[in-house]
Amino acid sequence: MSRTQKSLAEKWGIIPWLKIRIDREPAFLKDLVEPLCDDNKIVRQGVCDIAFVAPTSAAEWKQKARRLKPAIDPDGVIWVIYPREPFREKYDFDGSLEEMVEIVQDLGLRNGRRASVNDELNSVCFHL
Repeated sequence: MSRTQKSLAEKWGIIPWLKIRIDREPAFLKDLVEPLCDDNKIVRQGVCDIAFVAPTSAAEWKQKARRLKPAIDPDGVIWVIYPREPFREKYDFDGSLEEMVEIVQDLGLRNGRRASVNDELNSVCFHL
């Protein structure tokens, strides 16, 4: 029996009718996530089920996490997209997964599963 490869939408838990929030910056984030959201409402404010962010530093992540924590449904998640080590410079990323986890623990969020996005990017989810 062969294992079927999960799609990125499946890895991220994107299912129809969920409210999705995509951070405006960086621009690649919208191009990456929006095509996976055919049957979803994309929201800019208010409560959402899944939020996507791609911070470039620990300080930026702290600010975004603080802003998004009250904006996610109690069962919702925040997916953080971050570059693999060889691509940190390309994505202007000055941080680490360890820093991101530490920051959200201080805010009362827990880190959950990880998902490979592509050859350059990884993602990790955080939830209440």
